[in-house]
Amino acid sequence: MLQAWVTPQVQQWLAHSLQQLRDWKAQQLALCARLGWQVVPGHQANYFVARLPVGDMAACLATWRAQGIKLRDCASFGLPGHVRLGVLPPASQAALEHAWRSMP
Repeated sequence: MLQAWVTPQVQQWLAHSLQQLRDWKAQQLALCARLGWQVVPGHQANYFVARLPVGDMAACLATWRAQGIKLRDCASFGLPGHVRLGVLPPASQAALEHAWRSMP
C-alpha cells in the first residue's frame, strides 16, 4: 500500500479527489447560505459547523434522521443550535435541501 501511494496514478486520483471535495464543499457552503444557515468561520477540513434557525433542534434532527439524514448536534461541543456537517456529494446536498424546505 505504501508503495502504491507514491505512484503517479494514485497521486493523480488524490489530486482529482481533493479538487472534487473542494468543489462539493463550495457548493454546500453556498447551499447553507441559501437556506439561511450561519456557517461558523475558520473551517479548513472536510466538515464544518453551522447554526440552524430552528426552535427545536432535537425534533428537527429526529425528523431528518427518520429520513436518513444524519447531522451531528453540536450542543455537546458548547454550541447549542449548531450542527456539524460533513462535505456531501451533490445528491446528498439536494436531499438535505429538500428535507429543510419540507420542514413545517
